[in-house]
Amino acid sequence: MRRHIALGAALLLLGVGGFYYARLRGMAAIGAGYVAKEVCSCVFVGGRSFDSCRPDVPESMDRVQAELLPDGVHAFVTGLASRVARFEPGFGCTLR
Repeated sequence: MRRHIALGAALLLLGVGGFYYARLRGMAAIGAGYVAKEVCSCVFVGGRSFDSCRPDVPESMDRVQAELLPDGVHAFVTGLASRVARFEPGFGCTLR
């Protein structure tokens, strides 16, 4: 009987963990997209440096890392999400 309870508890814990992991991945993808688009627009449309643009992003996005590409910005949360915004003349920055 104890074995069935332990198995049920383990399955429940696994299900809840999977649900929260999926939710966290979704939120990380939204945050990465936001940072990529904002920083890309700041650098390529606004003509500012990457280092001066990053502080414009709210502190709540500090876990999202960003790196400058030759034609855009790659933003990511390690192990969860990654987004790229590319600059297209006449259109600005768009997410890929």
